[in-house]
Amino acid sequence: MGAKLKQTIIATIGVALGITIFVFMVGFIQGSQNYMQAIMFEQSPHLRLFNEVKLSDKTIIDKIYPHQINTLGHEKPKDIFLNLKDGKQAVKDIRKNPLVKTVSGSVSTKVFYRLGAVSINGTILGINFEEANALFNLESKIVSGSFTELATMPNSIVVGTGLAKKLNVKTGDKMELTTEKGANFSISVIGIFKTGLVDIDNQQSYGSIKTVQRFLNVPSSYLTEIQVKLFDLELAPDQAKKLQKNYNYSGSDWKKDNVTLLESAALQNMITYNVAGVILLIAGFGIFNILTMMIYEKMKDIAILKAIGFSNGDVRRIFLTQAFVIGIIGAFSGLIFGYLISYAISKMPYHSDVMFSLDHLPVSFNPLYYIMGFSFGILTTAVAGYLPSRKAAKVDPITILRG
Repeated sequence: MGAKLKQTIIATIGVALGITIFVFMVGFIQGSQNYMQAIMFEQSPHLRLFNEVKLSDKTIIDKIYPHQINTLGHEKPKDIFLNLKDGKQAVKDIRKNPLVKTVSGSVSTKVFYRLGAVSINGTILGINFEEANALFNLESKIVSGSFTELATMPNSIVVGTGLAKKLNVKTGDKMELTTEKGANFSISVIGIFKTGLVDIDNQQSYGSIKTVQRFLNVPSSYLTEIQVKLFDLELAPDQAKKLQKNYNYSGSDWKKDNVTLLESAALQNMITYNVAGVILLIAGFGIFNILTMMIYEKMKDIAILKAIGFSNGDVRRIFLTQAFVIGIIGAFSGLIFGYLISYAISKMPYHSDVMFSLDHLPVSFNPLYYIMGFSFGILTTAVAGYLPSRKAAKVDPITILRG
C-alpha cells in the first residue's frame, strides 16, 4: 500500500511539475515578448508612406529597340527624389480619416557625426515635435535636456544614448554634422534620449523638421516619410494599401517592418509549448504505468467486484476517477506553484543599460495560460487513465476466479 501511494504521489508531482513549468515559461516568455513589442510599437508607426528607390521599368535600350527582347546587366537604380509629392497635404488629408489616431510627416537623411577624430555614420530625423511626441511618446524617453527647444534653437539636435557615448558628448556640447552631399554644419546637443532599441539609440538623432530641411537645402514642403498610427493596428495592412493607391506612394506596415520579431515570438512560443507538453506526456506515461500495474495487482478484486454486480462501466469509472484525482490535484498544485514562481520572478530586481524603464523581469499573468495549463493537465491524465480503465473493464471474472 505504501509503494502504491508513493507511485501515485510521484505521478501527481509529475503532472504538477509539467504545469508549473508550462505556466512559468509561458508567462515569462510572453511577458518578455509583450515588453519588447510594447517598446517596438511605441517607436514604430502602424504604417509608413515613403518614396522607394526602384529600378526603372524600361531601360534606355528598351526605348531604342521597343520590339526586341533586351537584357541589361548591372542596371543602376533610378535616381529619384525621396520627397513625397504633396506630402504636407497628404498629412492633412490622412489626419481627417476617422480610423487614424495620429499622423506625422518627417524628413530623414544619412549623416556623419564628427567630434575631433571620432566620426560615426547615422541618421537624423527631422520632426514636428508635437506630432512626433503624440506618435512615439518621445517626452518619456528623454534622459537629459529636452525636445522642446528643437523648434526654437537653430542647428540643435537630440541624440541617442549609444551615440552620445560613442562621441563622448553630453547636453550642451557642440559637434560637427556632415550630410551625404558633403555639407558641414556645427550643431548643438540639447538633449539625450533612450528608447531601449539599440539600433535607434546607437545611430539616430532628432532635429526640427526645418533644421533638417536646411541641412539638405530643400524647400519647406519637402517630406520623406509619413508615419501613421491607427486606433486599431490590425487595420494597418489594408489601410497602407489604400493610402499607397490614393497617393501613389510606397508603403509598409508594422507586420512587414517587424517580421523578424513576430517570427521569433512564434518560434519561442512553439518551443515553450513543446517542452511543457513533453513533460506532461511523461507524467501521463507515469499515470498509465501506475494504473496498468494496479490492474494486474488487483485482478482478483476486480473480478470479485464484477461477480457481485459491478458493470464494465462501473469498473472503468473507478480507474478513471483515480486518474482524474491525480490530474486535478497535480493541475491545481502546478497552477499554484507556477503562479508563486512567476510572482517571485516578476519582483526580482533587474537593471539593464539597454532597456529603458526596466527595473524588474517582465512576466505575464494572463488567466488564459492558467486555463490552458489546467486543461492540458486534465486532458493528459484523462487519456493516460482511459486505456488502463478499458483493460480493467474487460477482465473476465470467471477466468480470474477459477485461476
